[in-house]
Amino acid sequence: MRVPNQQHIGINQDIIFDRILTNEGGGYHPNHGVFTAPQSGVYVISSTILTWMNGEVHAAIVHNGNAVAHIYGHGDNGRHDQGSQTVVIWLNVGDEVAVQNVENPDNNIWGDLYSSFSGYLV
Repeated sequence: MRVPNQQHIGINQDIIFDRILTNEGGGYHPNHGVFTAPQSGVYVISSTILTWMNGEVHAAIVHNGNAVAHIYGHGDNGRHDQGSQTVVIWLNVGDEVAVQNVENPDNNIWGDLYSSFSGYLV
């Protein structure tokens, strides 16, 4: 899934990944940026976020509203930076996973296939 350049992302706001490559089971909701587990089991969840030039991002993979991993990137000297995180986690049917901006109140995320999210049942 690809996220377009997003501007003015608020604290605890879900990052929306709008380009869906595969969505077997229909668990990802592109209008909300939330993955809802269609069945119980062990899932691999991964996300990569690219900062804007000279930007900084503090994001988190959240499970039912609770952070399970943080993603950080800090670009400087006219450069971007990219942070990523992968977790292996048990999800029950209906559990929700999202990637949220967690610290900067007016954040910007670079898209254009540089920021992504994936989740799959093992």
